[in-house]
Amino acid sequence: MNTLGVAGRKRKSRDIGIDLTEFGNIVEATQARALSEDERKVLRDAQEVLARLVPSPNNETGAAVLGDQDNPEPKEPKKGGSGRRPRSDFVDADVVENKHKDLKAGQICPCGCGRLYAMKRPLHHRHFTGQAALRVTLFESEQLRCSTCGTVYTAPLPDGVGPDSYSASAKSTIAYAKYGLGTPFHRQAMQYAALGVPISASVLWEAVSSGADVLQPVYEHLMQVAAEGEVGYFDDTSMPILNFDRKANDTRTGLFTTGIVSTRGDIQVAIFVTGRDHAGENRANLLAKRPPELAKMIQMSDALAANTAYVSSEELIAFCLAHGRRNFVKIIESFPAECRHVIRTIGTVYHHDSLSKEAGHTPEERLAFHQQLSGPVMETLKYWLDGQIAARKTEPNSNLGKAIEYLRKHWEGLTLFLRQAGAPLDSNAVERILKKVVLFRKNSLFYKTARGARVGDIYLSLIATCQLNKANPHQYLTALQRHIEAFKASPADWMPWNFKETLHGIRDPVAAT
Repeated sequence: MNTLGVAGRKRKSRDIGIDLTEFGNIVEATQARALSEDERKVLRDAQEVLARLVPSPNNETGAAVLGDQDNPEPKEPKKGGSGRRPRSDFVDADVVENKHKDLKAGQICPCGCGRLYAMKRPLHHRHFTGQAALRVTLFESEQLRCSTCGTVYTAPLPDGVGPDSYSASAKSTIAYAKYGLGTPFHRQAMQYAALGVPISASVLWEAVSSGADVLQPVYEHLMQVAAEGEVGYFDDTSMPILNFDRKANDTRTGLFTTGIVSTRGDIQVAIFVTGRDHAGENRANLLAKRPPELAKMIQMSDALAANTAYVSSEELIAFCLAHGRRNFVKIIESFPAECRHVIRTIGTVYHHDSLSKEAGHTPEERLAFHQQLSGPVMETLKYWLDGQIAARKTEPNSNLGKAIEYLRKHWEGLTLFLRQAGAPLDSNAVERILKKVVLFRKNSLFYKTARGARVGDIYLSLIATCQLNKANPHQYLTALQRHIEAFKASPADWMPWNFKETLHGIRDPVAAT
């Protein structure tokens, strides 16, 4: 195994020789006496060799972390399907009825043995066609000039064309590629040029930026909808902005994109906010928009100080159980017995939660279910954690001690699901949508200006909210740009979960496609 040196040269890892007989004697000696320093060195060398040979798990699932020994009865392998997506997945497909040319129902069978009848289900054949992401149409408008006065009369453009060269659907295509898929403008420009539509990256930005100005009221309304949610998830990640104009007395160096997921029943709203404010400040700004007559929002995040700043202790604060579990996953090789005990215990709680979800429990039924089954489990875990410290079985400053202290310190927030109906177990909902920001940062590296960050927040929020509610982002962005005045008149009718019904109501087949 080679590692890269500081100066860029490859440095060989040290060769390790282990005498297996000596190693066996040391293993036997561990039961009879304390090991010498030389013997400990042999064990450390053996550990290093095993670390090279045995890859660490690439995920944090119980099976990957604990191994097969915690699953003594092997599960039956799932039966494989056909590998084809069901017809219901193709919600926007063009459907063409393909009828027989020479045969019809009720006709005598060509073989003469009976009559034909129509089967209930037609046979589906999927035919995919390709096209460039953008297509340009050149309108050659006729011009007529008067031979006497010289007045020029130009043929008007068709309805729906101009004066902007980029239609709403084109802007939606460019924006989705940039913010939904993380494709930088310069990479899109290369693709379009190769397909015969040469457009510079700067022009793509201008088109997307003008579309964001139109969509700004939608973003602000979604922010208000998020403020009225029942459960809110909060977290952030770093996001560089090259030309960020700071105030003279601003000493903070970090720049963040805060992700917010707000749920109310089956409706989910995703909001992104980029700037100098961290998740705690953006959380406080969101709660300031919440109508006072509503019940308190359940607020879920990890226990990082930046996520909980400016939050009153009277709020319903929940902390992520998955973050607490992760601390033990990281150190399981050093403290296998203790970590396995904690991971198994938390896994039991998640198992109960999955059973509740399968049963279709209401929030109140789920609370009672967890209180009955998960309550004793968590109480036993708390007793074990306290015992590790009180009985001095664990050094408080060790990695295990710090992992234990994290759970003990934040126990009230980690167990809110045992006291409050609807409280989630973890902040995975916001972790998932922040992957969009991470993908964007990986490909584009940064926002150039605060204006660019604002445009990104608008598109990312609308795209993520569409995907959370299983709506088509391209259709939604296009429909909003075409009907922004209708949205301003009745914002509630133009949300991702109901905009298609609104479009059908106004009979606009162009915007619905």
